Amino acid sequence: MSEKVHRLVDSLARDSASRLVAALVRRLGAGRIGVAEDAVQHALMQALSLWPFKGTPERPEAWLATVARNRALDLLRNEARNGELAGELMPAEPVSAEHEGRFDRELNDDELALLFAVCHPALSLEMRVTFALKTVCGLTVPQIAAGLLSEPTTIAQRLVRARKQLEASNVAIETPPPDVLTDRAEAVRTALFLMFNEGYSASSGEALVQPEFCVEAVRLSRALAAHPVTRSPASDAHAALLALTAARLPTRVGPDGVAQLLEDQPREQWDRGLIALGLDHLDRSARGRELTVWHLRAEIAAVHALAASAAETDWPRIVAIYDQLRAIDPSPVVELARAVALGRARGPAEGLAALPLPDGNPYGHAAIAIFLTELGRTDEARIHFEKARSLARTEPERRLLERRLRS
Repeated sequence: MSEKVHRLVDSLARDSASRLVAALVRRLGAGRIGVAEDAVQHALMQALSLWPFKGTPERPEAWLATVARNRALDLLRNEARNGELAGELMPAEPVSAEHEGRFDRELNDDELALLFAVCHPALSLEMRVTFALKTVCGLTVPQIAAGLLSEPTTIAQRLVRARKQLEASNVAIETPPPDVLTDRAEAVRTALFLMFNEGYSASSGEALVQPEFCVEAVRLSRALAAHPVTRSPASDAHAALLALTAARLPTRVGPDGVAQLLEDQPREQWDRGLIALGLDHLDRSARGRELTVWHLRAEIAAVHALAASAAETDWPRIVAIYDQLRAIDPSPVVELARAVALGRARGPAEGLAALPLPDGNPYGHAAIAIFLTELGRTDEARIHFEKARSLARTEPERRLLERRLRS
């Protein structure tokens, strides 16, 4: 029973905590994010303590919302500031379900509003994204560090600086007026992209995928593309990228718990509904004049989604898109992906020559090992496979690398 409760609470912490925080913030005022976060964390701890003995409530999320609300009131009373707020707080009920394909929850306006609220222009873009990932998306400091290719200590310091900077500037974290939403949209899109990535390829742990993050990111991205102020070609391209990539979630890990490379995934199991949804967003994204990173990434995802097999993938086209992408958004991740595509388009020798130094990146070592294997240099390949295995971030990836070593 205890283990079952722990799994349920862990799932709620990933899937529901950000919505509960956002709902509380709407009632308390966006300047009290800390109180809302403490209250929801308290509710989760209470669930771990009480549910194994008293049983799981019929509506776990509603139970958490009630406990969090009461805790927030207690915190306000302790501060002797609850006079006006207490009467305004309403029971924080979970969002009602509205069925829409696989993503069956209607947009929670509180979450999207809070995302825009924390992406305040008083902060640098990297601070906005970091603050949003922690406060609204519910990612941990190590998860944020992995997504931003940074160190956890750097991220922790950045979060502290962000809060201090907002306090020093006397900035109120509140839902911005419609006329400034467009200026903050790019930070929101970036935060949702990193949130999705953590769900699609976890930075650590036993599981490679955490679908809850992906579902939430796709849902909010589509809401962004539908909002009368924030809808734009870039928002549609962003929604296309996330939907097309999410279509591959069912095949990321095989039945044996081993991670599956794109070329080994059974494409008939990809979610055709999500592919159609993504292609529709991609079509709408072509109505603008600006070519963004989201357009290029979405086009790469579309090329993969439309290929009948790995062998039939238009790799030269993907290389050309990566050339455009690295011209406007250069990064080690883009260089690595481009080199892999180049190896598939022109042969392993060219791919190997284009690979950046892997440093502590398991995917870089794995790519080197695969190209070396294809070139018949198996002894060298083994060294890099072993290095990749030692750096593997999740158990399914480690198992894949062990399988490669055995073969």
